[in-house]
Amino acid sequence: MTIATGTPIGTIQTQESTYAYGAPQIYIQDATATPLWNPDAQGFYWNLSGTATYNVFEIGCPTDVSFSENLTVTDVLCDNLGVVATVQQRNYIEFTFSVQSLFPLGTLRILLKGGAVTKTTANSTEKFGFGPINNNQFWHVYTPQVYDTDANDLLWMHFHKAQFVDAWSIGMSWGNPWKIAIKLRAYADSTKPSAQTFGMFGRCDLSAVV
Repeated sequence: MTIATGTPIGTIQTQESTYAYGAPQIYIQDATATPLWNPDAQGFYWNLSGTATYNVFEIGCPTDVSFSENLTVTDVLCDNLGVVATVQQRNYIEFTFSVQSLFPLGTLRILLKGGAVTKTTANSTEKFGFGPINNNQFWHVYTPQVYDTDANDLLWMHFHKAQFVDAWSIGMSWGNPWKIAIKLRAYADSTKPSAQTFGMFGRCDLSAVV
């Protein structure tokens, strides 16, 4: 009985005993490229399709990955009642992580906000410079994570307009791989539907999503 067990009555959405673990894969592509799904049958924009003009870059060996948002929060205060509501405005969504895979320099220069890479095959060198930061460079970000490798069940996030922000740092500890601390911030994209201006979160699970 409900009184004896303390449970609610009616339709109840229970939680699944399924858990995601570990960091996702992280892929980026120039934000002026067209997403693979543009949109899909349900109206969502996501995934990447690399071309000679718009390469897809994998960010290899990430650690300490975290995912958060920044909000402006304003309480609605009535002098006769107190706080009766809170107005929340999403400003941006943010990834912070460290990267231990430095090569090739074509990917590293993006993380460090460097210039274009010059390769010289005659002496097997590649180089890039540090100059002014291009504040008009934005990226698509796609982060799939398979949580059941046998069934290929996965989660993913896709963000339309992201930038590498803040000062980076490279840890060079004795006996440890170099580690670059990175912050990636996703902003609203006015060209996308209002319900997904920042991006979207998806899941594919044939046994659970029916």
